[in-house]
Amino acid sequence: MTTTADLAARLRAMPDDELERLVVARRLPAAVLADSGPQHATDFFDLAEALRSDDAVDAALEHLPRATLLALVHGAGAADALAPAVALGLADPDGGVDDAVGARLAAHPDLGALRDAPDADGPSEQTGDPRQGAAPDDERDRAAGAEQAFATMTVLAELVRAVDQGGVRELVKGGIGTPLARTLGERVGAEAEVVSDRLALLARVGYADPGEGVWTTTDDGRTWLTTDWPERWTGLVGRWWSSLDPAVHDVLETAGDDLRDLVSVGRWRYPAGSRWLDATLLQVAGAASALGLAVDGTVTSTGRAVVAGDAGAAAADLPPTVDTVYLQHDLTVIAPGPLTPADDAALRVVADLEAPGLAARYRVSEDSVRRALRAGHTKEALLASLDRLSATGVPQPLAYLVDQVAGRDGGIVVDVDASGTGAVVHGTPDQLDLIGVDAELRQLTWERPDLTTLVTHHPAHVVQAALEEQRYPAVLTAAARPATRVAPPVRRRAAGRTPEQAAHALVERLRLTTRRGEAEPEQEWLGRQIDLAVRGRTPVRVTVRMPDGSEHPFSIVPTSVAAGRVRGRDTGVDVERTLPLSLVVSVESEA
Repeated sequence: MTTTADLAARLRAMPDDELERLVVARRLPAAVLADSGPQHATDFFDLAEALRSDDAVDAALEHLPRATLLALVHGAGAADALAPAVALGLADPDGGVDDAVGARLAAHPDLGALRDAPDADGPSEQTGDPRQGAAPDDERDRAAGAEQAFATMTVLAELVRAVDQGGVRELVKGGIGTPLARTLGERVGAEAEVVSDRLALLARVGYADPGEGVWTTTDDGRTWLTTDWPERWTGLVGRWWSSLDPAVHDVLETAGDDLRDLVSVGRWRYPAGSRWLDATLLQVAGAASALGLAVDGTVTSTGRAVVAGDAGAAAADLPPTVDTVYLQHDLTVIAPGPLTPADDAALRVVADLEAPGLAARYRVSEDSVRRALRAGHTKEALLASLDRLSATGVPQPLAYLVDQVAGRDGGIVVDVDASGTGAVVHGTPDQLDLIGVDAELRQLTWERPDLTTLVTHHPAHVVQAALEEQRYPAVLTAAARPATRVAPPVRRRAAGRTPEQAAHALVERLRLTTRRGEAEPEQEWLGRQIDLAVRGRTPVRVTVRMPDGSEHPFSIVPTSVAAGRVRGRDTGVDVERTLPLSLVVSVESEA
């Protein structure tokens, strides 16, 4: 029989790092790991009681594979099979199963078949292509998978950009609202129903952070947008794969290339895990399809290669990129295929994406040109970029639009001076003549080294704001813009501790508690063991140091611990004994 005291003794003897891993693996409630509160663990006995509670044991059993559960249920099996249970504190290193674990095994509704038919066969294994009645066509499936992967990555990339612009906010109750889902769906070219799932995927792989109500893009997410399509695919899948639970990896390895009935495979591989594993496996199968790894429930050869990080295999199946676009007279831009990230970024400087996809459509407008000019790009640079990307040159209406907007809105350029503190203003002589004599700008104390340049010691962004206020078409260069936050400031609560941090803090607190106190640490420990025996009416063997220095064992059923004394019935001679707690040397369970 294993008692709370026995488990507490094992926990106490564990090295700190091993104990921390056990606490993290057992997924104890936050209230137990907290520094204070009615449920927080104050010593190793509290921790042992928390680990032996029904909920904690059930949660641990849910993550044990079939072989380990068989070893626990039938009390037999190789040491390797029992190792996961030992690591979770459900059994001791000698194979002894905790009584609390045995009770929950007997009561678990999903383990009846395991007790009655331990050697039942698992899911039937398929040979060849798992689709019944269909001829294998890996080339077709690879093409379909790559097309789906490209579509998903396009949606994810547009969502990352929407998040980066501060356009994704959650409701107070959690999740995004239906109107926002529709708006994002129209922007990214996806159904509104899948937007939440794609945002969840971005959060899982670490490309976006839900934060405290306002989503933000991570540095990894911004970096992902600059990588080529094959690396985008392998990087995305690699992060997704790494985020999966080890039990899910185990089920996927068992299932092989056939993902059509992962739930059945999961229930056979983890008989007690249906409560959490069923839904997780359905999500994994859906994600594998969305990421282009599987088609019709079958993992493709490219899917396997992408999981392994083979960018070459990904590049062989993804649609090839194009290096030119078609500039239309109606100011639309048609990309006949995927653009490289660099070309896409260059086009987005002066155009807005209207229809994402394999053949994306962009549109140049007066607003988009003005935005580019105010971001510090010159008219000549914009036209040169469009000419480089165009397969047929720059149409006259487009060139006229850029020239017209530049003449009206971007004719005055404000740059930072050589010292990095002042400003240099470039423009036509006529424009600078007006600025130089404008009474409202007199405080800028202009100097004019030549006809097309004004110089002032005021910061560039201050000068540009003053010119804008007086209706001069002034724009800042990229170098002159002041540093800004990537995301708007948001009031956030203090970040919660990770499971690893909480476990480390708990172990430190328990070690300190063991060493602290007016009583000797060992006496305090022995007192808690006896107190547990009192509550459970458990017989114990108490070894007492006698006045002559010898030690004498007593087998008692303790009834109380008070005033430094232990009272209990001596099971050997059936008398009531009172023993000084200060003379107790050791306590061993006899249950």
